[in-house]
Amino acid sequence: MSNDKQNNQVYRGAFALLLAGILSKVISAFYRIPLQNLTGDIGFYTYQQVYPILGIAFMLALYGFPAAISKFLAVNGKEQHHQKMYISIFTVMMGFAIFLFLTLFLLSPVLANWMGDHLLTDPLRHVSWVFLFIPFVALFRGITQSDEWMEPTAYSQMIEQLLRATIIIVTAILIYQGHLHVYKIADGAMIASIIALSISFIFIYLYTKKNSTWNDGHSSRSIPISNLISPVIVAGLIISMNHMLLLLMQLADAFTMVPGLLTFGETLREATATKGVFDRGQPLLQLVTVVGSSFAMALVPQVTKINWQISREETIEKLRLTTKYCILLSVGATVGLFTLFPEVNQLLFQNQLGTSSLRILTLSLLFTSLTVTTASTLQGFGYMKWTAIILFLGLWVKMVLNYFLIPLWGVDGAAIATVSTVIIICMTNFLLLRSVLNGDRLFVIPWIKVIIASLVMAIALTILKQTAFYFISFENRIALFLFVIGSVIIGFIVYAIVVVKWRILTRNELAPLPLLNRWKKG
Repeated sequence: MSNDKQNNQVYRGAFALLLAGILSKVISAFYRIPLQNLTGDIGFYTYQQVYPILGIAFMLALYGFPAAISKFLAVNGKEQHHQKMYISIFTVMMGFAIFLFLTLFLLSPVLANWMGDHLLTDPLRHVSWVFLFIPFVALFRGITQSDEWMEPTAYSQMIEQLLRATIIIVTAILIYQGHLHVYKIADGAMIASIIALSISFIFIYLYTKKNSTWNDGHSSRSIPISNLISPVIVAGLIISMNHMLLLLMQLADAFTMVPGLLTFGETLREATATKGVFDRGQPLLQLVTVVGSSFAMALVPQVTKINWQISREETIEKLRLTTKYCILLSVGATVGLFTLFPEVNQLLFQNQLGTSSLRILTLSLLFTSLTVTTASTLQGFGYMKWTAIILFLGLWVKMVLNYFLIPLWGVDGAAIATVSTVIIICMTNFLLLRSVLNGDRLFVIPWIKVIIASLVMAIALTILKQTAFYFISFENRIALFLFVIGSVIIGFIVYAIVVVKWRILTRNELAPLPLLNRWKKG
């Protein structure tokens, strides 16, 4: 294969993987809306209690183990790609998966007790089975990625997410119709995950065999399984950790929120319902964070240590542009969502419960996209272990803050804890990145103009809300939908006009944005 063809395949595969990742996250965010509508806040709470565990399983299957396997196979050379090697890798992964399965299965009563709800024992026990299906799909994703062939991973990821969403919604419908108990939503999530991983495995296996990626040759030497623990298991965990910012925040809430609310004075049923209401913010946070960070990173070519060594000034400019895009997107999304949250809450979840605490939670959007972007940049410089450590420590910061703040301020305490934790992680990433860049200034942003642009948008949206109140019945969901969509479009236009007219983005910075660039020329 010529270099040009190989490069085209790599770029095409990388784009397919990026697009599949974004679409999967969007699907993941959106299916939870009908899930809550059908099962109520208690059903949504139950799902969100087991979701972080399922999320960890899918991070290992999608990002962690495949990337670690791909790197290991690349380091060992093509001659080592053979069935015996693959079986050894599969064996060490399956051993780790069995360990996770047994730990979660046997300790489920203890974990449910820590979560403050003994009814979660069976749901936790059931979702533990998902870990046993990870090695199958992870192995073949790693094999194909080692050949710089990303399409199988991208396609299998889309298959997984669509199947999961479909089966979970079917389970929610059965609960809504009274055929299943509300806590059975966790069983539906488990069944959906197992079926999704199984079908994904069958697809990628057939896809791989058809294209002869599997090598039937024999090895000149064998590698002891113990030698695979570090490059596959440990490396896989580190890589997975770097994709878990919001997942870890949800994991901390799963273990600390209900006990904290019980201490605050709520009954168990009130606490579980409150947790379900608070979890409404997660799909919105996930959607904005993924779209914002992916958009910023896609507009600017990836920054790596090699780029830095070749052209220091060009690399700094790319970093500044990436962070500037990210901040403008984050500020606009945060202010817009904060202003419209009562209507968004009513539209998506059928009432305005929890709006005040969810508005506080929305403030974390100022930092989540920037946190993901700075972490990705640090990983490009080779600081993957450090970004994973920072996230892991962030989990414990969130746990401690929840422990102290929720008994004092209830659900608002959980929101404040999330915002504070994300700020701490973001600032730590920023300080580490600044150290890597030898103190070069990273943010070159006209902050006053950005603040004024966001205030102008907020004022415009507030005036629009007050005016629409006299002409639209917000009890009508279709009318409310049209109002929210219209408000989002108008808010974006107002914000974009101020950004362009006040030269918050320069002519060169507008170049990758055709629509805004056209406005500028106009």
